[in-house]
Amino acid sequence: MTVKTNIAGAVSHPFLEGPIARRIVRLAVPGLLGGLMQSALYIADGWFIGRLGPLALAGVALVFPLFALSVMFSAGAMGGAVVAATARALGRKDHEAAGALVRTALILAISGGVFSAVIVWLFGPALFRLLGASGEVLQVAVDYAAVLFPGIVIVWVFNMLASLLRGSGDMVRPALGLGVSVSVHFLAASLLVAGAGPFPSMGIPGAALSILIGFGAGSLYLAAYLFHINRPEWVQVVGQIRWQQVLTVGRRGAFASVQSVLTVAMAMVVTGYMARIGPQSLAGYGIGVRLELVLIPIIFAFGSASIAMAGANVGAGLRARALRVSWIGSWFAALSVGLIGTGLAVVPGLWSGLFTSDPEIAVTTARYLRFVGPSYTFFGLGLCLYFSSQAMNTLVLPVTGAGLRLAVLLGGGVLLLDRAATDEGTVFLLVAGAMTTYGIFNALALRLGPWRH
Repeated sequence: MTVKTNIAGAVSHPFLEGPIARRIVRLAVPGLLGGLMQSALYIADGWFIGRLGPLALAGVALVFPLFALSVMFSAGAMGGAVVAATARALGRKDHEAAGALVRTALILAISGGVFSAVIVWLFGPALFRLLGASGEVLQVAVDYAAVLFPGIVIVWVFNMLASLLRGSGDMVRPALGLGVSVSVHFLAASLLVAGAGPFPSMGIPGAALSILIGFGAGSLYLAAYLFHINRPEWVQVVGQIRWQQVLTVGRRGAFASVQSVLTVAMAMVVTGYMARIGPQSLAGYGIGVRLELVLIPIIFAFGSASIAMAGANVGAGLRARALRVSWIGSWFAALSVGLIGTGLAVVPGLWSGLFTSDPEIAVTTARYLRFVGPSYTFFGLGLCLYFSSQAMNTLVLPVTGAGLRLAVLLGGGVLLLDRAATDEGTVFLLVAGAMTTYGIFNALALRLGPWRH
């Protein structure tokens, strides 16, 4: 009788009934708008840095994968674990556990941000040298990281607060928070990088500081909404810390972070390949790979919707419906980013023209997009399946897929790339092949394995 009562009561949750595709789209639309705004932040950042010259673009290209790793940790890995845990708790109507997750999320944000900063402080310069940086390019990378990473905890706090809201099914407020971040970032960069009025240009340090100021403003907005303006019933800031919950969510997030590490390792490997060719090629690749950072928020919009819906269904014991949610959300993500990547492969100037007028850099960017652009379809499929796996507790195979993606890139590099004469086209072909392998492996492995029922 108790089970029937719980299930009947849980059906009132809006994620547990009704058409799946329509619900995913409705949930994803605010996330897509937020993703576009986050993409605007990356584009604006690249545009301002591009005004400082090709060496500035090349130096920042060395740091950006590390920044992307922190974003993926805080939003996709640890943040995804918080979204899934919140959705499952609310799906089974356990408001006490959901309230404790607020405190858990803040602890993870602070510890994750501090850990990221310490790692870059200790190993960042050595890593940049290992990737082939020297001279002015190396100095740009060191200067950019020296400002960005001491404040990276701000980015972690923003993404953890957004994850709590997403887990409750609120996709609108995180999108508005990103809008605040982008607007403030653009204003800050206009003053600190470009220089305006009484504000002299701070150059590269100003670009890094502008990102932190933007995310700081977004964090204040989300905190004000979540804890004061319209505090949901389940939100409990003060209370006993559930250390077992911190360990459980942190462990799941840490395992999910392996995917992020492997993804950024791939970006760093390609960055190393391109650094061998020269700064112009590195800058062109840096512009091209920014598209991935623009597309990830779009994938994340569908991934967040899938985690929230699938997690609530898992919490309510509706596994079959949770699986349908996961597949539908993943195919939406694949088609969305695939169309964008293919379109820019046909007209690459629409992308490269946003960042540079240097013809040599633009040629490298165009070559990257023509090789890699269509394969973003498979990247979107594989990454959204990874997000959904956080709700389904089936992360082993998607993480294995990320490892396979890196193995294709490294193995192909050993077989096809001569250290003395690395070819751009071959590098980009390897990148496209690795992405395609990733998406196909994740789809087949999950369909034939833990998701076959």
